[in-house]
Amino acid sequence: MKLTRNRMKITKENIICHELIGLPVKVTKSTHKGYLISGTVIDETKNMIIIEGNGIKKIPKNVSTFEFTTPDGVKIEVEGKEIIGRPEDRIKNVYKIKKIRKSFK
Repeated sequence: MKLTRNRMKITKENIICHELIGLPVKVTKSTHKGYLISGTVIDETKNMIIIEGNGIKKIPKNVSTFEFTTPDGVKIEVEGKEIIGRPEDRIKNVYKIKKIRKSFK
């Protein structure tokens, strides 16, 4: 797998275990039409993604679908429900799962 700036390349399969802050994003679906915005992720909490575009908006993860653009220019659509949770815990859990899988091989 290619490395980008000493990091693993972001793909559709592993985007939920990556840092989202700094990525360009577009909210493609939401229960509230006021949430349909685009910009850059500037912060993330357990249940919200904070996007800076025309101002700063807090978008709830559980009612939205996001389209992230990777540094390579690839667009990846992610259901907000898949990324609910504190970012640091979401990343840790993926590494725990990989470690457990390796121990069974």
